[in-house]
Amino acid sequence: MSVASSAQTTPRDDVHTIELLTTQALEAAQCGDWDRVDACYDARARGLASCKIDRACAQRILAVDDRVREAILVAQAGLSSLLADAAQARRHLRRLRESHGQHEPEHGTLHHEA
Repeated sequence: MSVASSAQTTPRDDVHTIELLTTQALEAAQCGDWDRVDACYDARARGLASCKIDRACAQRILAVDDRVREAILVAQAGLSSLLADAAQARRHLRRLRESHGQHEPEHGTLHHEA
């Protein structure tokens, strides 16, 4: 997913590549592939550094970026919900242990019985 050197491509090809990388970033975001999103945006940034785009293209790119941002917000909300659920489960387990007279295990310690 690398941007081709501008010596070998026309400005129109560069713009197409930038739009393609932006679309690939959206697809990756919708799949939750955040490493791929990052790679697409890194490659796009390198391409944008050596490319001039017109206003219409910039608006299309920004519209897709907004959709990527929405996917990020959805993922963050999902993670927040999962973290809240995990915290609630930990509190419930702690109350169960306390009600059975067991002490809270040290933080980070795993106990395995053979």
